Order: sequence, then C-alpha cells, then structure tokens
Amino acid sequence: MTGLRELLHDRALDARRRDVGLSLAELLVAIMVFGIIVTIVTTTFISLTKATAQARGVDANTRVASNGMNEVARVVRAARTIPTPGGTEATSFSLATTESMTLTTAVNGSDSLTTVPRKVTLSIASDRSLVESTVVGTALKTDFWQFVSTPSKRTLGGAVVTTPASGTPLFTYYDFSGAVLAPDAGGTLSPTQLPSIASVQISLTIDRTATRSSQAVTLQTTVSLSNLVGGAAS
Repeated sequence: MTGLRELLHDRALDARRRDVGLSLAELLVAIMVFGIIVTIVTTTFISLTKATAQARGVDANTRVASNGMNEVARVVRAARTIPTPGGTEATSFSLATTESMTLTTAVNGSDSLTTVPRKVTLSIASDRSLVESTVVGTALKTDFWQFVSTPSKRTLGGAVVTTPASGTPLFTYYDFSGAVLAPDAGGTLSPTQLPSIASVQISLTIDRTATRSSQAVTLQTTVSLSNLVGGAAS
C-alpha cells in the first residue's frame, strides 16, 4: 500500500508541474521567434508590392512612350516641301524648337489613297502631354496647297518629363552635313536654319508624374528626312 501511495503522490506532483506552463525564458524566446517570422513576412510582402508597382509603372510608361514615338517618327519621316505658285519650294518646317515643331508632311492618317499634304504641329501642352494638331491641305491650284482649315487635335501621350538644362531635349535638329543646328537661348531655330533641317533626333521621356523617377522610360531615335534632299529654298 505504501508503494501505491508513493506512486500516486509522484503522479500528482508531475501533473502539478505540467500545469505550471512556460517559464519566462521560454516565453521570451517564443516572442522573439514570432517577431522574426513576422518581420521576414512583412518585409517580403512590402518588397513584392513595391516591385509589382514598379513593374506596372515602367510597363505603362513604356507603352505611352512607344505609341508617342511611333507617331512622331512617322510624321517627321514624311516631311516634304510644298511647291509655291512662284516656282519655288516652301520649306517643310515653319517652326522648330526643342519642344515643338510645325511641318508639312505627306503622312495620311485617314486613308491610303489620297496624297493631300498636311501641316502638323507637335507640341507639349501645359499638362506636359504630347499633342498633335493637324491641318489638311486645301487645293489652291494644281499641285499647290494652302492650310487654312480647322485643325484637328489629338493627344499622343501624357506626362512628358521636362528636360533638364544639361539634358537631351525632346527635339534636336541636324543639317545635311550631320552638324547640330544650334537653337537660340529660347530653344528655337531661326528662319534661316529651317531649310537646313535634314534629320531630327527625338528623345522622349515619359513618367506618369511628369517628373523623372525610377519608373521613367526614355526612347530615342533619329529620323532622316529623305524627302528633303539638299534642302529647300525659303
């Protein structure tokens, strides 16, 4: 009987010990491990969220820049001079600045059958969107044109980043020898320089915030104006 009482007493002591629970040291270790796990999970989630947002921003900017670049290059590549009743050729460019240009072009945005020239202005609006304004030519005489109709406008892309003073501008112009045509302090070519434009470098930087960030995308190309061989007399 004595042995049985001792056995029961020992089991009762073991049960009481088990009911005591975790010690303070064990509790602290458990809290530390849990904190480390939470930190790792939170950091990983934040990193993945930032990476996803970055990728989406770059993708959106790339699509906008690509669409804008394609249209600008298409218009500029088709630049052409316009015959005048006096027997001379009017220069294609009537305005050329670092952020805008006005030129006559053979691009036809409506159909592929007619060859009516168009006067197109590419410029940056106040909200930094790239805007295309087009005036369809009206026949003046056979092979002569005037541009007096109401212009149609469309936005080619938004949030064009402002070019820093030391950066590459949206438009850079080259003459037939490949030399840069230097604009004045306001970024505008003079009337005497306009007939010498033989190619245009387009450097388009797009960011949804219109300020250069890690999501900004820059596309650059140089378009040769094959229709303007040797320049046009002004």
